[in-house]
Amino acid sequence: MRKIILSIVAVLAMALVPVSCSDVEIPEAVTAEKVSNLTYTVNGRKVTLNWQNPIAAGLSGIRIIKNNTEITELDKVVDSYVIKRADINTDVAYTVKARYEDGRVSEGQTVSFNIPYQSQAKVGFLIAYNSVDEIEDDDEKAAAEWFQTTYPDGVILTPSGLDELYVDEVSTIWIQTDRVGLSPGWKNLPASLVSDGAVAALQQFVKDGGNLLLTKHATQLAVPIGRIPERFAPGIFGAGEGGSGADNWTMNAVIGSGQAKAYDHRSHPAFAGLETNPDYGHETYGLEGPGWREDHNCMWDLNAYGLRETSPAADNVVEAFEGETAATVLATWGHVADYCCAGIVEFNATADYPGKIIAIGLSSYEWNQNSGVNRYQANTERLTKNCIDYLFK
Repeated sequence: MRKIILSIVAVLAMALVPVSCSDVEIPEAVTAEKVSNLTYTVNGRKVTLNWQNPIAAGLSGIRIIKNNTEITELDKVVDSYVIKRADINTDVAYTVKARYEDGRVSEGQTVSFNIPYQSQAKVGFLIAYNSVDEIEDDDEKAAAEWFQTTYPDGVILTPSGLDELYVDEVSTIWIQTDRVGLSPGWKNLPASLVSDGAVAALQQFVKDGGNLLLTKHATQLAVPIGRIPERFAPGIFGAGEGGSGADNWTMNAVIGSGQAKAYDHRSHPAFAGLETNPDYGHETYGLEGPGWREDHNCMWDLNAYGLRETSPAADNVVEAFEGETAATVLATWGHVADYCCAGIVEFNATADYPGKIIAIGLSSYEWNQNSGVNRYQANTERLTKNCIDYLFK
C-alpha cells in the first residue's frame, strides 16, 4: 500500500477547513497501472478486442471508449469485448480502461483500425430452424426450397445469426410461416422468430432501411417489430386442416371494385404477368385451384378497428386504415367487391421505419397444395418473385 505523508501545515489546513465526501476529487487515472497488450481481430463485420488487465488489487470493471466517447461500462472484470457492428471503411479508435472499487480509472490503451469492406446486398429467407432440412411444415419447406432454386445467391437466415444482420449484406428478407393448429397472435409464432433478440434484430433491420416480405401467419410480425400497433394486428385468422373444393381461390387487386370509389392496384409490380381469372364477374388473379386447400388466412378485417370513429374524415375504412398505418391495401379475396378486407398490404416507408413491408395473408397463397399440383402454382411463384424483386430494388 502506498503511504501518503502529509506535512504539518497541510494537516492544520485540513483541520481548519471542513470537508465532505463531495469535496474530495477522485483521481482520474492510476498512472502506474494500466491495461496492456490490447489487440483486435476482425471477422467480417465483427471485431474482438483482447487485452491484459493491471495486476493491482481492487479492479471492479472495464470502460470502453470509441473515438473519445465512452460506449459502455462493464461492472465486471473481463479481458475481451466483441463489437458486433463495427464501422466499415472508417478510421476508428477504441480505448480500454480498468475501473477500481474506489472509483479510480486506470490509464487506457488504444488501438486504431479501418476495416475495408465491400459487399453486394442479397435477398434472405428467414426460417425458424437451423437448416432447411429441419423444416417440418410442407408449405414452409416448399417455399424455402423454391427460394433456394430461384435465388441461388440468396441467403438462408436462421434466428441464431440475426444479431449479425446487416442491411448492406442482406437488404430484403422473406419470412414464411404457415402451420396447421397455430393459435392466433404473434406471440404464438415459432418461438425462435419472436424471441426478444429476434424481434429487436428485425425491428432494427427495418429501421435501417431493410425490407420485409411477410407471408401467411408471419404477417403478424408487423406488430412486435413496432411497424403497426397491436390494435391493428391481423384479425381474420385460420390454421385449420382445410377441406376439398371444386372452385378457384383468387385475389382481387381492385379494392372496392363494386363501389362508387375503387382503388385499382393492378398496375402494381406485385401483379405483373399474373394469369387472370373471370370467375366472379370482374378480373381477379388465381392463386389456388380445385383440390384440398388449407384454411390459413392471416389478414385484416377493416371493419373491426373502429376506423370510422378514429378517422371520420376518411371516405371509407380502406382510406382510414391506409392513413393510420401509412400503408396501401393492394388486394383482397377474389369475390370481395367492397371495402371489408385487406389480404395483401404494403406498409410504406416512414421516417421511423424507412424499410418497406409487403404482407400477404390470403389463405389462397399456399405453397404446396396437398391434393396435387396447384392449378395456379405459377401465379403463386410469380407473385412472390414480383414482391421480392420489387422490395430488393
